[in-house]
Amino acid sequence: MARDNEFFAEMHPQIVEVLGLAVMQLLVVKREVSRESISEMIQVLWQDGDVDLAVELALDVLALSKE
Repeated sequence: MARDNEFFAEMHPQIVEVLGLAVMQLLVVKREVSRESISEMIQVLWQDGDVDLAVELALDVLALSKE
Protein backbone atom coordinates (compact mmCIF):
# COMPACT_ATOMS: atom_id res chain seq x y z
CA MET A 1 0.00 0.00 0.00
CA ALA A 2 2.88 2.36 0.76
CA ARG A 3 4.18 1.93 -2.77
CA ASP A 4 0.76 2.91 -4.16
CA ASN A 5 0.72 6.04 -2.00
CA GLU A 6 4.22 6.99 -3.19
CA PHE A 7 3.23 6.44 -6.80
CA PHE A 8 0.13 8.64 -6.56
CA ALA A 9 1.99 11.29 -4.58
CA GLU A 10 4.55 11.42 -7.38
CA MET A 11 1.92 11.51 -10.15
CA HIS A 12 -0.44 13.94 -8.35
CA PRO A 13 1.01 17.18 -9.84
CA GLN A 14 0.79 15.79 -13.37
CA ILE A 15 -2.78 14.57 -12.87
CA VAL A 16 -3.80 17.96 -11.48
CA GLU A 17 -2.16 19.66 -14.48
CA VAL A 18 -4.19 17.53 -16.91
CA LEU A 19 -7.43 18.24 -15.04
CA GLY A 20 -6.60 21.94 -14.75
CA LEU A 21 -5.89 22.31 -18.46
CA ALA A 22 -9.20 20.68 -19.31
CA VAL A 23 -11.14 22.91 -16.89
CA MET A 24 -9.41 26.05 -18.17
CA GLN A 25 -10.25 25.12 -21.77
CA LEU A 26 -13.90 24.59 -20.82
CA LEU A 27 -13.97 28.02 -19.22
CA VAL A 28 -12.37 29.59 -22.30
CA VAL A 29 -15.01 28.12 -24.59
CA LYS A 30 -17.72 28.94 -22.02
CA ARG A 31 -18.95 25.38 -21.55
CA GLU A 32 -20.39 23.91 -18.39
CA VAL A 33 -17.78 22.38 -16.10
CA SER A 34 -18.86 18.91 -15.06
CA ARG A 35 -17.20 15.55 -14.64
CA GLU A 36 -18.44 14.52 -18.07
CA SER A 37 -17.35 17.72 -19.81
CA ILE A 38 -13.89 17.54 -18.20
CA SER A 39 -13.53 13.94 -19.36
CA GLU A 40 -14.62 14.87 -22.88
CA MET A 41 -12.24 17.82 -22.99
CA ILE A 42 -9.32 15.67 -21.85
CA GLN A 43 -10.09 13.24 -24.66
CA VAL A 44 -10.30 16.10 -27.19
CA LEU A 45 -7.09 17.77 -26.02
CA TRP A 46 -5.07 14.55 -26.13
CA GLN A 47 -6.70 12.74 -29.06
CA ASP A 48 -3.83 13.40 -31.48
CA GLY A 49 -0.98 13.25 -28.99
CA ASP A 50 0.54 10.47 -27.03
CA VAL A 51 -1.72 9.68 -24.12
CA ASP A 52 0.60 9.42 -21.18
CA LEU A 53 0.02 7.96 -17.75
CA ALA A 54 -1.10 11.27 -16.23
CA VAL A 55 -3.91 11.57 -18.79
CA GLU A 56 -5.05 8.00 -18.18
CA LEU A 57 -4.98 8.54 -14.41
CA ALA A 58 -6.91 11.81 -14.70
CA LEU A 59 -9.63 9.99 -16.63
CA ASP A 60 -9.59 7.24 -13.99
CA VAL A 61 -10.00 9.84 -11.23
CA LEU A 62 -13.06 11.22 -13.01
CA ALA A 63 -14.49 7.73 -13.47
CA LEU A 64 -13.86 6.79 -9.82
CA SER A 65 -15.52 9.91 -8.47
CA LYS A 66 -18.66 8.94 -10.37
CA GLU A 67 -19.04 5.63 -8.51
